[in-house]
Amino acid sequence: MKKIVTTVVLFCFAYLSVAQQNIIFSQYGLNLNTYNPAAAGCNEMINVFGTFRSQYAGLEGAPITYDVAVDAAFDIVNTKHGVGLSFYDNSMGLFVFQDINLQYAYRHKIGEGYLSGGFFVNFTTLKYDTERIHNVESDYHSENDPAFPKSEANDFKMDLGVGFLYKTKDWYAGISALNLLAPEYSLSTSSDLTQFNKTRNLFLIGGYNISFKNPLYKLKLSALVNTDFITWTGIINANFEYKEKFWGGLGYRVDGAVIFTAGIKVLNGLVIAYSFDLPTSGLINSAGGHEVVLSYSFNIDLSKKNKYKSIRYL
Repeated sequence: MKKIVTTVVLFCFAYLSVAQQNIIFSQYGLNLNTYNPAAAGCNEMINVFGTFRSQYAGLEGAPITYDVAVDAAFDIVNTKHGVGLSFYDNSMGLFVFQDINLQYAYRHKIGEGYLSGGFFVNFTTLKYDTERIHNVESDYHSENDPAFPKSEANDFKMDLGVGFLYKTKDWYAGISALNLLAPEYSLSTSSDLTQFNKTRNLFLIGGYNISFKNPLYKLKLSALVNTDFITWTGIINANFEYKEKFWGGLGYRVDGAVIFTAGIKVLNGLVIAYSFDLPTSGLINSAGGHEVVLSYSFNIDLSKKNKYKSIRYL
């Protein structure tokens, strides 16, 4: 019975997630490109990111997400540009989402910072895994339920997203709209119950660095808000940084979790970070959410020695 209840709950969660579509990473500040295409190349380096997230660990069929991305900046004459490529795999319940994102951004100097505009071209495959279905024997259950396809099914669609980002040395703010085409995915021709719509999502994101008299310390504040114009969610984070090498902090998800974060730069350009989400909702009986980020930032310059810059969001 427990397996049946868990499957139903995760099925409903997966259905809602098709609408919301975008998993919100706790450490979103380490890779703004995930939610705003205008962030491509914003630190004028080549950046490689890898993220693993296990949400509601310990529950059968709970979401597991992998995200691998690379972006780079380049100049054409006196203009600044950025490009990016990312691969995204998210499995939850009976469903698996696999995305490829291509992005481009153009940056223009305004005041103390740069205003960037960019766009995503997204290709998503939605898969349905019949091996994860728990069949039960009951007078109220039929193995011929049209809501559950009898064989593995998938659908492929293209989508678009746009965004704007203004970034200075001490703060940034951005807005982006994803899933603009709102494509419909169909996993079976026999039932409308297996058709899902990817709804349009709006993201607002921002951050601010607070400096102290002692230049070794900084407090980095950030926030992200996401809505599909029906529901909304958001995260606020505060990280205390030492020597631009070590940091730790707290955050809160408005949908019910306290976030604990720690990170370190172990080599020039190489970052390892971890966060733990402690649920405060009814899912507190899970092992929480675990997220690991690995990233590396570098320049290719044959004329002189490579210089390191922080890959942090500012």
